[in-house]
Amino acid sequence: MMKCTATSNNDEVSLIRQACKATSVPDTCISVLEADSRSRSATDLKSLTRISMDIIYEEAIGLTSLFIKAEENVTDPILKRNVKQCIDSFDDCSYHIKNVAIPDFEKGNYRDANIDVDFCVVSADDCKDTGIKLFNREIATLFDFSGDVLAFLNMLHS
Repeated sequence: MMKCTATSNNDEVSLIRQACKATSVPDTCISVLEADSRSRSATDLKSLTRISMDIIYEEAIGLTSLFIKAEENVTDPILKRNVKQCIDSFDDCSYHIKNVAIPDFEKGNYRDANIDVDFCVVSADDCKDTGIKLFNREIATLFDFSGDVLAFLNMLHS
């Protein structure tokens, strides 16, 4: 299992960078995790993954809130329906992370936690598929980072 390095010697790689290097979108993974102070205190892949799940939850809550605020100003019925779909998608994502994925993870059931985190990948994709042009960067970050956390869970499971 990966361990965090105590110093930043040129020959050593931080846990975040080492773990993220094994993901499909390492740049997103590194930027999200290095921006979060909790991640820098992780001592192994398991603790980094658990913190990452909290970050996904918080990002989904944030996107739900952004879309709720946007919905207040939308008058076009098609756009309103698309915004509502995104609200529902990110609300479902946050529910699954908090109430299913994290409890599965805490029980050491990484395979089921993986399935639960994948729900957030699908939620972000569903919102993107509406063709909505709001919060694209935030949606892409959630999509990419959720995929990165799937890679972490796969590493723990194997």
